[in-house]
Amino acid sequence: MRKVYLALVILAFLHQISAQTQPAAPNAAARSQIIGQVTLLDAPARHIVLQDDHGTMITVSVAESTAVLRIPPGETDIKKAARIAFTDIGSGDRILAVGAKSDDGKELQARTVVIMSKADIAQKQQREQQDWQTRGTAGTVSAIDAAGKTLTVKVGQKTATVQTADQTEYRRYAPDSVKFSDSVASSFSEIKSGDQVRVLGNKSEDGSTVKAEEMISGSFRQIAATISSIHAETGEIKVNDLASKKPVTVSVNSSSVLKKLSPVLAARLSQRFQPNAAAASPAPAPRGRDDLGQLLDRLPAVALADLKPGDAIMVSGSAGSDAGHLTAISLLAGVEPLLTASPNATRDIMAGWNFGGENAPE
Repeated sequence: MRKVYLALVILAFLHQISAQTQPAAPNAAARSQIIGQVTLLDAPARHIVLQDDHGTMITVSVAESTAVLRIPPGETDIKKAARIAFTDIGSGDRILAVGAKSDDGKELQARTVVIMSKADIAQKQQREQQDWQTRGTAGTVSAIDAAGKTLTVKVGQKTATVQTADQTEYRRYAPDSVKFSDSVASSFSEIKSGDQVRVLGNKSEDGSTVKAEEMISGSFRQIAATISSIHAETGEIKVNDLASKKPVTVSVNSSSVLKKLSPVLAARLSQRFQPNAAAASPAPAPRGRDDLGQLLDRLPAVALADLKPGDAIMVSGSAGSDAGHLTAISLLAGVEPLLTASPNATRDIMAGWNFGGENAPE
């Protein structure tokens, strides 16, 4: 999950660099460029095999006269790039290659090659993760002020006001996915009450206000249910929705995140969601939605075989048109004490956890 957001950040970064490599000559239209990841390096032939972001393999030929440049982490100015040797390129590096492409589109004779190394990507990845963990806020939109362009977001058991600006960047998840690679550019007007959002921005000291720099939104559905049957061969779980009292088929696929609380941890967390929890002494449980999300992320993954009929589960998934079917994004078992403690526990836990684990923009 975590690297999808980074991949798009790097892609946008390389596009910034590509704009700086545009030739001013009249035949600029003949120039081509590709962005991709190095899968093979043939040093004697001076060939690089790149896989672009559509999965297409392209061979890049690098002549002795070709400028091979490495951009340091965080830089966006091509003037800050350092020349490196062809042999300094490594598998896993991200590359922008500018040059003349063959008629069949399978080869490119490079005039300029700009590299972000695998090691630099890892450093950038770590910074992005830390930034989202420190300044990220996730929750459910409960109110929208279209005139003021602010949102009221339910974050666990608290609310926060999200303030946007002209510079705020918006993306929206596809209806059936929280993978950032499936998201599209969006706008404030596309956000709806009930949507889940994850916001990057500075928070006030008490966390009640967030100044949004980036925002990812999507429409998802959470249910609490009991399992009636499990069909591992098809990846389906038949459940009874505790709210609607109706049967629902939950589909589990390779992208679904399945976790299970231990009885001890479930009991500790349930104290937090009891109606009088705020007035009582603090329970020895994680504080803050992000802390809770990180705790759930660290739980060991479970398989369908670890579940059984009669188990209570919380499920968050894509909101399709069929109310009787849900594709699981996140599934949490061992939740009986939480459901007993509060009818809102499912919303408070699952609304933000969707954006953690394997699918967060980190």
